[in-house]
Amino acid sequence: MPLPHVSHLRSGRLAGALLMAFGVPVSLGGFFLARGAHRSEVRAAFLTVAQYRAELVSEGLHHGFETVLVLRDFMESGPVDRSAFQAFAGPVLARRPFLQALQWLPEVDPANRPALEAEARRAHPGFRFFGLDAAGNPVPLPPEATFHAVDFVAPLSGNEPALGFCARHLATREEALARALQTGSLTSSGRIRLIQETADQYGLLVMAPVPGRTGRPPGVVQGVFRAGDLVHKSLADAPPEGVVVRLIDGSAPAAESILHIEPSPLPPRQGGDSSLRLVQRFDQAGRHWIVAVTPAPGYFPVSAGVRAWGVLLGGLAFFGLLAGYVQTLLTREAEVRTLVDARTRELAEEVASHRRDAEALLASEARFRHLVEVMGEGMWVLDAEGNTTFVNRRMREILGYSPEEMAGRPLTDFMFAADFGTAERNMAQRRAGVGAQHDFRFRRKDGSEVWTIVTANPVKDESGRVVSILGMITDITERRRVEEAQLQSQKLESLGVLAGGIAHDFNNLLTAILGNINLAQLCLPRISPAWPYLENLEKSVHRATNLTRQMLAYSGRGRFVVAPMDLNQAVEEMGHLLGVSISKKVALRFQLQPGLPAMMAEASQIQQVIMNLVTNASEAIGEAEGLVAIRSGSQVYTAEDLARDFPGQALAPGTFLVLEVSDNGQGMDAETQARIFEPFFTTKFTGRGLGLSAIQGIVRGHRGGIRVYSELGKGTTFKLIFPAGADPAPDAVRPAEAEAWRGQGTLLVVDDEEEVRIIAEALLRSLGFGVILAADGQEALEFYRKAGGTISAVLMDLTMPHMDGVETFRELRRLDPDCRVVLTSGYNEQEAIHDFLGKGLAGFVQKPFQRDDLMRALRKAVEGGASA
Repeated sequence: MPLPHVSHLRSGRLAGALLMAFGVPVSLGGFFLARGAHRSEVRAAFLTVAQYRAELVSEGLHHGFETVLVLRDFMESGPVDRSAFQAFAGPVLARRPFLQALQWLPEVDPANRPALEAEARRAHPGFRFFGLDAAGNPVPLPPEATFHAVDFVAPLSGNEPALGFCARHLATREEALARALQTGSLTSSGRIRLIQETADQYGLLVMAPVPGRTGRPPGVVQGVFRAGDLVHKSLADAPPEGVVVRLIDGSAPAAESILHIEPSPLPPRQGGDSSLRLVQRFDQAGRHWIVAVTPAPGYFPVSAGVRAWGVLLGGLAFFGLLAGYVQTLLTREAEVRTLVDARTRELAEEVASHRRDAEALLASEARFRHLVEVMGEGMWVLDAEGNTTFVNRRMREILGYSPEEMAGRPLTDFMFAADFGTAERNMAQRRAGVGAQHDFRFRRKDGSEVWTIVTANPVKDESGRVVSILGMITDITERRRVEEAQLQSQKLESLGVLAGGIAHDFNNLLTAILGNINLAQLCLPRISPAWPYLENLEKSVHRATNLTRQMLAYSGRGRFVVAPMDLNQAVEEMGHLLGVSISKKVALRFQLQPGLPAMMAEASQIQQVIMNLVTNASEAIGEAEGLVAIRSGSQVYTAEDLARDFPGQALAPGTFLVLEVSDNGQGMDAETQARIFEPFFTTKFTGRGLGLSAIQGIVRGHRGGIRVYSELGKGTTFKLIFPAGADPAPDAVRPAEAEAWRGQGTLLVVDDEEEVRIIAEALLRSLGFGVILAADGQEALEFYRKAGGTISAVLMDLTMPHMDGVETFRELRRLDPDCRVVLTSGYNEQEAIHDFLGKGLAGFVQKPFQRDDLMRALRKAVEGGASA
């Protein structure tokens, strides 16, 4: 039979449970009704606000684009000169601040181009039609080109650079222009970056062709719109509300679709994002536009609302209080009777618990001490003053000390003096109760540095006062060295790719220039007054060719014509030239080790390296008196030596020739040393900056290494190493004189550069050949098939789009196994013909080539057959 107080307890609980079982459903029903009403009110209010703003943006876009139609009607009304264009556009721009500019782009062809340029230059003397190359530099447009370019622009101030600019440069601009001319209607581009815009917003180009009397539009009018200002102007009259308006280009890819996001003018509120959204779509100016309106953070929330929660909490509170009151009355007596029994059991359990806790504490302390000693991370405990109170085994191994040597010593005893300031700031933060993780350098017992990741946290007592600092130390010295080596290697590789691309394009330009010089020399007798100027121009082109070879050397794609040479002899031969190239206040000292092994290198490149380093050293000394020393020697390097002294440079262990150029000039700081090998970085006057980057490329092309040692106020030393050779240097061989020879038959010229094709055609025709021109490999294959075996040989570029030289060569030989192909490339022969070895290549001509180069290569190909 149950005890009386137990039955009372059960009765009270049952009564309370019945009351709550009735009250919870009633409260929840009221909550859901109130929540539904609140959400309907919020949704209706948001749709009213969002619909109004979406319509304002749609109307604003429509009215804004109509400005371009107004300008089109004005240009159609009759002849319009510059002053009339400015007079008409000025008031229009004043009323529409979202317009950056209005422009007139006539269609320019060879017939009307002289007249348009002459008229424009009367107002703007420097006017010319131009485009932009791949690097963004202005380039003149060919005389035979037909294009649309900016002739009138308003406002003129700030938009002068746009005069004469061709509309074909930007892909989205060219696409919109083509669509406008095709449809004859108003057309908009996708989003563009406004170069002259200081605010962070995108722009739109809206254009319309002006109808012409002949049926062909003489040109187009164009408006440059600021998307952000256009949306802002459209919403200017709307009362402030907590919504965000987005203008989206539905015709553009997702990554380029956002044109502008207009934030709410009201301050943000606390709360999450709302799920409400209104999207309005419409078509305008040939594109699909989307206006998306969403609530700003904290506005138009779709939560239950205060009223619903009030109903729920009020109902639950009422029924809970009622149930508690009933239960309390019935269980009070049972609670009093059970208190004594419960307290008796608690006392017994507390005694047993204290005994178990004491035993567990001792076992836990032993386990913790073992874990601390065997853990792979260093543990360092300091008191509030920064003195060492405990270090584990790993921490002692990292620094190389014994426990007795570290106990009680301050933290500063284990770091370098240069890091004292940083350490004091870190300790101040720990004493203020702030934990942190950071990289830090410590000094080992042997004086070497060790880099670590320090995770430090303050330990506080019950009153919140910091009593000690716990630090977890991870040794990252080796990882840091590897990362720095990888970073240096990646930096050199990326800069090399840039230099190689520039050199390739520059070689094509030099080919056209040198070919035209040869053609001009063919047209003039040697007694002509112009002949010496042509020879001087040819020498300048050859010097430019040497520059491209240096750039290819920097990219690592230069393969020099190497031969055994005497490093000491190369330095001594330059003695006089070096003496007159440096300041008269600078003394030049040679310390050359005799009996050095031969060096496999190209002598002119090595002498260029020496000249650049010596002149740099002289300029570092400046107007003061100083000393430049050139030292040579040999040294054996192991893999460990190379990784330490030349990090990030792929060098094989072995015997190296050493060349050092040192000065006692002003020296360099660490920041300057980190950037000296970057192209165009210089501490000298504008126009310098390729010297050291070219030196680095030459050294890398010779499988060598380079390192700089410098200190402010104490001077600089450049140390270069090159693999030592064994063969003696041969005597120089004088090139043979070119023979007169004329060919016959038809040649197929394949090159993606039009200038190169034109000059090659002229040179080959001067040698007696007929010429067929092809712009790429696919076109070359079509011409070869149609020729039906009448083509004597093919002169083909290595690097082309769509189908490169290697693939084109393979397809030509598949069509005709006897096809004779002469390869041309800006890279030298060893680099260019690597993929053609053993496949029947008939010859090779390096760009920039001359008439004699083509004659020798084609004579060998036509008369002698394959060479590779």
